[in-house]
Amino acid sequence: MNYIKISFPIQDQNDADTISALLCDLPTEGSEQTESALHIFFTESQFDEVEIKNRLTSFPFTSEIIPYQNWNALWESNFEPIQINSQVGVRAHFHPPFIDCKYDIVITPKMSFGTGHHETTQMMMTMMNELDYTNKDVLDFGCGTGVLAIFSKLKGAALVKGIDNDEWSVENSIENCRNNHCEDIEISIQPLESIEDPYDIILANINLNVLLATLPKLYSILKTNGDLLLSGILDSDFLTIQNCFTSLGFTLIAQQQKKNWIALHIQK
Repeated sequence: MNYIKISFPIQDQNDADTISALLCDLPTEGSEQTESALHIFFTESQFDEVEIKNRLTSFPFTSEIIPYQNWNALWESNFEPIQINSQVGVRAHFHPPFIDCKYDIVITPKMSFGTGHHETTQMMMTMMNELDYTNKDVLDFGCGTGVLAIFSKLKGAALVKGIDNDEWSVENSIENCRNNHCEDIEISIQPLESIEDPYDIILANINLNVLLATLPKLYSILKTNGDLLLSGILDSDFLTIQNCFTSLGFTLIAQQQKKNWIALHIQK
């Protein structure tokens, strides 16, 4: 299976955030941003050039085919270790271990979302670091690489479950859990709708549309006084997501912002 990389020249961060928001509900396989361009990846079968052009009339782009066998090499060539704060860092297996981080997380840089480089993941991990995970039950909804699930387990969670609707992400998460000695994390392609067990903490770093559609279900499976961490939201959409979670009975505990992205800690 081949992949398609589309590249947008960007003048400032607002361009990148606007493009990401306009494409957030499409089945992308990941993205990366440089100082001058935003690159978004699709499987060849899911790439709809006409749909993308219709959505992004003001943003011209180029496209190229990336053969399947070159995918990992592409990600590895662009993957750099990142230290979120003094507590946690994320690196690939070919990088040396962090010497000044309590939590040294190893993520194989394949095409699943969540290497710690994007602002949304960084904010999630920063907020996670403020919570007590000891003996807590945690759900990572849309687990991607499994980095948030792994961080939860390293912080002392009793039960950690990660779900995603993409088979590659599930395989990648399982591999990353194994590489971080967290084999007891349960990773599956199970749909959110089928989950009934209650959780103390739920993590959801996805996008606005998915969050709006699933917040009622997330509320129903979150324990009373439980914590829900959300990201993948543009600051311009704060009122939209706030109206949704307050109407369900959530209370806003904390908010963070990096560039045009926000992350929220809300509680039931």
